[in-house]
Amino acid sequence: MRVGAALKDMGHEVLSFWPKESLFDLQAALAEQSFTPELIIQEENLGQRVVLQGLRHFSCPKVFWSLDTHLNLFWQAHYFRLFDGVLTPHVSILQKDLRPPHPPFARLAMFGVERPWTPFSQRHSDVAFVGRITEHRPLRRWLAEFLAENFGARVAQDISFAEMLDLYCGSRLAPNESMLSEVNFRLLEAASCGCLVLSQDVGPDQDVLFAGGREIETYGHVLELKALLEHYAARPELAERLGRAAWERVQREHLVRHRCQSILDFAARLAPARTPAQDLDAAHWLTLAHLQRAGMVAVSTDELAQALGRLSPTPEVVSVLLTLLVESGQKDAALALLHRIVSGGAQPGKPDQPVQPGQMNQLDVNLDVNLDVNLAGSLAGVFLGDWNLARRFWHRHADAKATGRVAPGSPAQLCLLWARELAGVGRLGSAGFAYDPTAHLPKAAVECLYLAQRLDPQDLEATRRLAALTSTLRGHDFIQLGHLSHLALHAPEDWRTGLQLGMANLKAFRLRVGLEEIIQARDKAVGQGREESFSRMLSALDPKGFACAALAGQGRPVQP
Repeated sequence: MRVGAALKDMGHEVLSFWPKESLFDLQAALAEQSFTPELIIQEENLGQRVVLQGLRHFSCPKVFWSLDTHLNLFWQAHYFRLFDGVLTPHVSILQKDLRPPHPPFARLAMFGVERPWTPFSQRHSDVAFVGRITEHRPLRRWLAEFLAENFGARVAQDISFAEMLDLYCGSRLAPNESMLSEVNFRLLEAASCGCLVLSQDVGPDQDVLFAGGREIETYGHVLELKALLEHYAARPELAERLGRAAWERVQREHLVRHRCQSILDFAARLAPARTPAQDLDAAHWLTLAHLQRAGMVAVSTDELAQALGRLSPTPEVVSVLLTLLVESGQKDAALALLHRIVSGGAQPGKPDQPVQPGQMNQLDVNLDVNLDVNLAGSLAGVFLGDWNLARRFWHRHADAKATGRVAPGSPAQLCLLWARELAGVGRLGSAGFAYDPTAHLPKAAVECLYLAQRLDPQDLEATRRLAALTSTLRGHDFIQLGHLSHLALHAPEDWRTGLQLGMANLKAFRLRVGLEEIIQARDKAVGQGREESFSRMLSALDPKGFACAALAGQGRPVQP
């Protein structure tokens, strides 16, 4: 049952739309139906990105339910500002990465489904996994191979929703994997069918939905998952107890009617945002600009540049306009804007005449201390081949921080400096945005490092930093694997890199390869007289001791 149907069952008059276009004029659609809403709810469409137009004309509460926040925050951070409140399963992401201003947000996970309880004695499969397996999801393919080879799992894809539920209702154990270590639909779907879900440990967003050890189990890497599967396959009564507890939790708290009531309660608590019209304009056009950068909406560069040029020249607007001009190849307009920024000159506006792309009516705000503007200006200089401008914007940033100047010797070194600055303020990555160092200006630390790699492929410093940085980012195990592999090729005797590579392989469900890398790293450490250091590092990387136990089982014990 969908949200609209559930709200109708609760006694509400509901008008639902399922737009196929990216830009949907809600005001016109409601006028056509002669419908005046008392509450507007937009549930994120996981296929088509939809931007509602006309929201400002409604005084009722407006709520956006972001279901794929982990993949779309790079544009939704701006879109949120068009609403009075935001709901998401991924509150921890917003707490960490969402910058003000923004409306109130609260936790609301996807909902489960009503299915009758099926006793484990009537289920015919021990392990089942349903998910699309493509070349773009190598970790999922490795997980499926591991499950099939070691546990005879039933692995299915491209089946109907009803067929998926039937498969889970006929299975006892349901391993779960997510793209970026986030709460996902499979967690609720499998729990709705009474499976014992074995899920990646994704933190508090999952913990509030199901109790670990009582309703679900969590794992950190494939060795732990293997141990859990073996444990519960040999103890079906215990597995059934947890699966039943999770199923009861779904019936009690996680069905669509529960989610609808939560939406209504959240909306009732909201105060009208009262966002100024100019800020709503900025939020709308910044949303479209970021979607256009990602190739997700068909809006022309000229239209965006004209619109951004008419907005109040806040640092956010100026940096996005500059980015748009550079990435669309409008070199002259980009250079003109860059020189106006560094000169600090104001240009009187002519509101009765069209604004030329890249020519804002005025630049009357203090931009020299803003990180976004200086970052965009500096790296625009790199893209446009103007090294003087690139360095000038970097020095503006350094002077604003008053921490002393560090003069970059090359564009690649400049990118490393910017990566350090962005990491220092917590702007590590832009999850969901497919960054291309040949086409996009960097906006986050990892993107600066990718550009540094492209500018100086022989320098391993960017790769070292990428390996370290991606180890801290959710769901970047496959990417980290590539960086560590590259480093290991260049330093084959470095047992520390080998150990990190082995653990990254275990997180990527590559059991045999991961253990081989860890064994080789252990042997190198022993040969170098660093067994104690190896033991400490292994304990830090694998605090539950599964890898240590596996080494002992392979005849390679590690001293405590």
